[in-house]
Order: sequence, then structure tokens, then C-alpha cells
Amino acid sequence: MNFSKESNKKKQKSLDSKKNKASKTVSTSFVKILAFAFLLFIIVGVCAGIGFVKSIIDAAPAISVDDIVPEGYASFVYDQNGNEIAKLYGTDANRIPKELDEIPKYLQDSFIVIEDERFWQHNGIDLKGIFRAIFTNLKEKRLSEGASTITQQLIKNNVLTNAETFERKIQEQYLAMEIEKKSSKEQILENYLNTVALGRGTNGVQSAANKYFNKDVSELTIAESAVLAAITQRPTYYDPVINPENNKVRQSIILQKLLDYENITQAEYDAATKEDVYNNIQIVKNNMPSSSTQSYYVDEVYKRVKEDLMIQKGITEAQAENQIYRGGLSIYINQDLEMQKILDEAYTNEDNFPKKNEDYGIRLHYSLSVKKAEGTKHYYKEKEFETDQELDAFIEQYKKDMIGPNDEVVGENKTLIPQPQSAMVIMDQYSGEVKAMVGGRGKKEGNLILNRATDSPRQPGSTFKVLAAYLPAIDTAGYTLATVLDDVPTKFPGQNKIWPKNYYKQFKGLSTVREGIVHSMNIITVKTLHDIGPQTGYDYLIKLGFTTLADREENNGQIYSDKVLPLALGGITHGVTVLELTAAYAAIANNGEYIEPTFYTKVLNHDNKIILEKQPARRQVMKETTAFLLTDALVDAVVRGTGRKVNFKTQPIAGKTGTTSDDKDILFAGYTPYYTAVVWQGFDYAKTLDSYAGYHKTMWRYVMERVHKDLPRKEFTRPSGIVTETICTESGLKAVEGLCDLDPRKGTVRTEYFAKGTVPKEECTTHYKVTMCKVSGLPASEYCPEEDKVDQVFIQRDPAVVIWDPNNPPDIADLGYEMKPTMIGEICHIHGPVIEPPINPLPQDLIDDGNEGNTPPDNTDPQPFNPLEPNDPVSVNEPENDDDEEDD
Repeated sequence: MNFSKESNKKKQKSLDSKKNKASKTVSTSFVKILAFAFLLFIIVGVCAGIGFVKSIIDAAPAISVDDIVPEGYASFVYDQNGNEIAKLYGTDANRIPKELDEIPKYLQDSFIVIEDERFWQHNGIDLKGIFRAIFTNLKEKRLSEGASTITQQLIKNNVLTNAETFERKIQEQYLAMEIEKKSSKEQILENYLNTVALGRGTNGVQSAANKYFNKDVSELTIAESAVLAAITQRPTYYDPVINPENNKVRQSIILQKLLDYENITQAEYDAATKEDVYNNIQIVKNNMPSSSTQSYYVDEVYKRVKEDLMIQKGITEAQAENQIYRGGLSIYINQDLEMQKILDEAYTNEDNFPKKNEDYGIRLHYSLSVKKAEGTKHYYKEKEFETDQELDAFIEQYKKDMIGPNDEVVGENKTLIPQPQSAMVIMDQYSGEVKAMVGGRGKKEGNLILNRATDSPRQPGSTFKVLAAYLPAIDTAGYTLATVLDDVPTKFPGQNKIWPKNYYKQFKGLSTVREGIVHSMNIITVKTLHDIGPQTGYDYLIKLGFTTLADREENNGQIYSDKVLPLALGGITHGVTVLELTAAYAAIANNGEYIEPTFYTKVLNHDNKIILEKQPARRQVMKETTAFLLTDALVDAVVRGTGRKVNFKTQPIAGKTGTTSDDKDILFAGYTPYYTAVVWQGFDYAKTLDSYAGYHKTMWRYVMERVHKDLPRKEFTRPSGIVTETICTESGLKAVEGLCDLDPRKGTVRTEYFAKGTVPKEECTTHYKVTMCKVSGLPASEYCPEEDKVDQVFIQRDPAVVIWDPNNPPDIADLGYEMKPTMIGEICHIHGPVIEPPINPLPQDLIDDGNEGNTPPDNTDPQPFNPLEPNDPVSVNEPENDDDEEDD
């Protein structure tokens, strides 16, 4: 570099030039602006971040020392007679509290070295651990390591939920620091060791010591203590009973850390590593009593008590769970054990379900864990099979494909779920109490699993016809059971084809609402909903307690709503649950009053004070007269309609079948004067039932006949607002003597029930009488002899409602009782005065072939008229057997 004076002068001159000065000024200003903007961005971002974090912290629940102290009492469940039927321990079973000085120091240290090495130094959160976890996770490109302290875990287990969210983590860290200000490290550690989940329904080191080693915690060895501490984080994977190899790896790490931190001596370490601890566990395992699985009913009780505790007591989900599993609650439920026993027996009797080679199947849930050279791989498969042999062959081949020659199987689980599945609910319609429930067939493989009665909405099919169409039409739109609609080919607004079709493959013609219910007539039902409007039907369903209906939902740019005509046939967006359908039919059975279904009556705390008392919501959702009219029609549906197969005849039964158009769901909803019950059958994964064979109706009868075995016969109550009238079933109006009773179909006159004020005042206008000539088959003329005359009754319909296809004329059952269009305006041409030949006949070439005048051609001789007599049989294409179903 040149350091001469001349060189320095040149440099100075260059620096002093105006151009460079201006350039330098602009450059410096830009850098300052950029730096200021960046600083401002950081400040704004930090402020926004602080505000965001503060809002999360503000939303955190208040916390005290009592919140982290486990209460230590199991909860008990009692049936309607006060008998103890269940002990709720779930995720916090058999917890036995111990004070810290009763727990060996090396057991305390075992948990600390593996879960929170700096427990005694930090203030609730471990910043060093957090940065280490971040670095490790970035390095391995996965969330392989966490940084929760023992204090945070205690907060998560006792106060918050296990939700893996950013907001929950911030609240957890904040509350951890708060609780460290209010309690000592020893208190925190003691509560943690009495709370920590250690698998197999154990919480706390004392219950775990009992479960795995059959000894008091104070008697545990160092090796045994390390085994228990190894279970944390992943209790199933590190289960020392079924996965001792996995547990051994983590136990070894703990023992090494105990030695490194000088918590144990070298001699103690050597003894611990040589101890045959896992063999001792296997011996204890063989003497373990098998754990029981709680019923679907108790599962539902747990969920509802938890929800009510959260809502009424204003506590979090974790706090509600803690009360149930640790609070020593006494929960009194509505279950009738005898009724439940009948239901359980029905669902374990395979005769009540399809057999092999029909709709039989098995749904396999199969998991496999294989230890390979590169690490442990986990595989999972779901598949359905028709036979056990197919299933076994699949598993054998699957294992061959997944397990290499040097691989080792470290875990395998096979869960079998029979198909089709089913669910049933029995409810007392007068109290709202659910008396018995089953959420599926086959062995129940755990607690809080899928309950098909409450958790799995399915299409209700024709059971919705009564609820969505006929109920609101009778209740508010002036309909009666005698209201007549025409079951003929129909196109509704917005439809470009004839819809819907009927399961009986033809059309019945003029039909009453009663017949629409009895025979599950699709067109009559849709016409009813079209008349009252889908909004009205939808509103009534909401009042009946359905919570899964779609008002207006957008999905992938498409709008979905249940306020449409298919609602009448049960074609809805999300389906409904068996429980809600039971409650809706129970409202009809209960004279129109809806009562919220309930599973428990009261909950007492450990001091026997009532903390929850269930008072179900009640509301009148229809007139008492409407409920009776629907009940009477539904009784008819069981006696002579689609529900005949459920009729056990010792009690009056009202009910409605339901089958979806694709045969994926079949149901029966029915009630007696005592109880309401709904049964559903179908596959877990929407699949057509190729041969339903009425198994759902068989199940309903099987259960309800036994439930009512010792109950005296009771009749449905007829309210004072019900009157009767003799009506014509072809018009729905008053029957006319000498007219309606002479209909060829043995008469169309019946006595019908009406709500006061709805009795028709007009007489039938559908029937009319015509004097016919038996010789010509046409209306008689004044010239027909009296002996050839006969009175015949016809019906007349509005021709505008029928869609005629000349190439494919509709098969309408009552068309034969109308006067043929070709006969209208005609009279007998056989009888009459003789017409003499004209005086001046036309020329011979203008005379036709001799068929002029009153004599028909030889090949068109009139057929004698044979009017139908009242006792002549008439085919209306009724279902031929009990298994016929509606096809919506």
C-alpha cells in the first residue's frame, strides 16, 4: 500500500469532492432509515408477541396449592336401586398417597434424573433444557425431545389438558412458575410422585409398586425404582410386563445417571444392573387379577358427569377428570341392571345377527411393531373379512411381508370387531331416564371406545317420516290422519325426474295420512313436507332434540342444508344418533312432552354433599292430541304395516321402521305404554347390507318382549281432546251412505280419530254413482231395460297431479276404480229405437261395408259388463311377508 504524502493528498481531495460527499450522505441516510425500520419492526413484533402471550396467560385458570394435591379417592357408581356397580379409576386408578419421607430417596432421584435433572435449581421452567430440546429437535428434524419439568408435568396432569397446543404450553409454563412461588420443591415432588401415570391403571408410585412388584413403595430396590421411573412418557411402550426389552433400555440409562450424579454408589449400581427384576414382574403378573372393562353405559355416565362439572362448576376438563377419578365421588345413575342384562344377553346371542355367507364379516384392527437394524418400525392395518380363515391368512402373510430374517417382533395387537354392528337404547319416556344401552356388538376392548348409540350419527331413514313431515303437518298445518294425498308419479319443484320411488314398486293412488304412515309411503310423505315447507319440518326436529342437523353449511364451495325435501325421508347431511332418535320418539309416547335423556340423578362428593343434581330439560313440543293420533297410526304400522315383525302382542306397540335407500342403515323406533327403544344396525364403514332379513326388528322384539314379561298390559291413554267421525278414506271427508260404502273394494268407510275442531264438515266428493248397462258396459240410456241396469260407484281424482307416460303408463292401484276416459260422455248404444232405412238410399257405390248404424262390426262385439261386487278380491300389491321394507 502507498503511504507517500502525494498519495495522501490525492485521497483527501477525492474525499472532499462534492460528488462523493453527496453520495456518502445519501448512503448514510439509507442505512439509518433501514436500521430504524428494522428496529421498529422488531419492537412492534416483540410488543405484539408480548401482547399475544399476555392474552394467553390472562386466560389461564387461577391456581392454588390445593389444585396440585391429588385428593386420592376412587369414585363409585350406584344403580337405580343403590347397588354399587362400578369403581371409576380409568387413568387414575387405585392411587394410594404417600408422604415424601415414605418414598426411598433413590426412587425420588430416579424420576428426577430421567425427567428433570435441574429440578432443585430451576423456578418451574428449565431454560437450559428448553434450548437443548430445540437444538436436538432441529438436528434430528423431528420432535424427539421435550423440556417439561416435573412442575410442568404436575400442572398438566392436575390442572390443564394434554392438548398439544402452543397456548396450553405457555399457560403450563406460567402456572409452573406461579406454583413454585406458593409451594416448596418437596411438596411439588411429593404430589408428582403421587400423581404420575405409570401404566396399567396406576397413578402414583405406591399403586405402581403394588401392581408390578406386589410390595410397598418403601420396600422397592434401586433396580425396581428405576423400572418404575422408566415407564413415564410412554407407559405402553415402556410397559415392563409386555415390553420388558424397551423398559430395560431406559432403566439402564436411569441407573447410569444415578451413578454419574452420585445418587448411588458403584456397589449399588453393580447390584442393580445384575438384579433379575423383570423375572419378578412376570411372576407377579401371573397372579394379577384381570382388570374389568366398564360398560357403554358407565362410559356415557363418565362423559356426562365430566361435562356437567365443567359447565356448572366452571372448571377445566383436567380438573373435572381429577374430581371423577380422584375425588371420591358417589354417582347415582338411572341404569336398570335387569334390563341391561337382557340387552347384553341379546347382543351376545349370535342368532340375533346375520350368519356367515350372508352379511357376516369381521373388521380387523391390527398393529405390529418390528425391531429392525435401523430402528423400530410400527405398522397398522384395518381390513374386513368374511371368514376367520381369511383373517388368519391375511395376518400370517402380512407378518411375512413386514418381518425380515433378522428382525424382532416387539409388539403386536389384534382387535376384532364383528360386522355388521348394532346399537340400542331403552328409555323411560315419562322420566327421560335411559334404562339400558349397548353401543356395539362383540367384546368391548376398552373404556371410552366408540359408542355407536351416542357417538356415531347415522342416516335415520323412514323413522324420520313421522318426525319431519307428519308430526308438524298434524300439529300445525291442519292435517289429520284422514287427509288424503295421491300416491302417483310426481315431479317436485327443482326435480327433473319422477321422485321419490316406493319400495312396493307401484303407486297406491288416493291414500290417507294414516296409510302413508302404516305403509311407509314415500310420495305421500314428501308431498306432506312440501305442503308444510321443509323449514317447518326442520324447526320441529330441532325442538325434538336433534343436534346434528345442518342449517346451512359450506364445504369445498358447496352449500349443504337439511331444509330440503329429502329431509322427509331421513336423507340428511350428518345423520342422527340412536340416543337422540330414542328421545324424539319418547316425546310422542309421553303425550307430546320432550324430556332430555339422562343417565344419572345426582353426584355426591367425598363428604356426601350433593355437587350435581340432574334435572332434565322438559318442553311440550306437540299437542297432546297430535301425539295420540301419531301413536294410533304407529300402532297400526306394527299390527298391519311394515313393523309387523316386532309385535309380541302382550302390550300395545307403536313404531316405525327405517331403511335408507342404499340399505346401509336399518332401524326400528318404537314404544309401549312403558318404554321407548330404538335399535340400529349397519356396518361401521358405510357398506350396503345385502341381506338385512329384518334382524333389527328381531332384536327389538327379542329385547322388549323380555323387558315387558312381568308387566301388566297397559293401553295408550286417549286424551279428552280426541273425537271420532266416520269418513271416506278416498276423500278424507264424511262418508256418504249408499255411496262410499258401495266402493267395490269392500267399502272405503272407517271410523277415524280427530282432534276436536278438525273433524271434516263436508261430505265425500270423490265417489259418485252411475247407472250402467250390463250389456254395453257404458252408462245406461233411457232405452236400457231395467233388468240390464246396475248401479256402479266410481272415484274421480284430479288428473293434473298424475304424470302420464304414454309409452310406460304408471301402475296405479286404484285406476281401475275410475271411469275410463273413453266412457266419459258416452251412453249405451246397444239399446234404443230401431232406425228405418232412408226412403232415398244413396247410390250403391257410396254405401260402406255394412257396419253403418248401431250394429258393430263382427270383430267388435261388446263384452258384457261385469261390475265388481263388494266381496270380489282386489290386488293392491301389499307386501307379501314381514321382511318387506321401505326403500326411501
